[in-house]
Amino acid sequence: MPIPIDDVMQLLCHVSEARGMKAAVKHSGRGALLAGATAFLGGLMGGPPGIAVGKCALM
Repeated sequence: MPIPIDDVMQLLCHVSEARGMKAAVKHSGRGALLAGATAFLGGLMGGPPGIAVGKCALM
């Protein structure tokens, strides 16, 4: 019997509140922009392999 997704989400929300966890969204936009920019520049410089290199440069 599968577990409903709503029940899982409620459980995770309860656990995060109980432990005082917060999502790291403050700088996520900056990180996404940087990741996209490096992948884009890698694609311009080296084609498809450059996209992979540009993406991996941030990891």
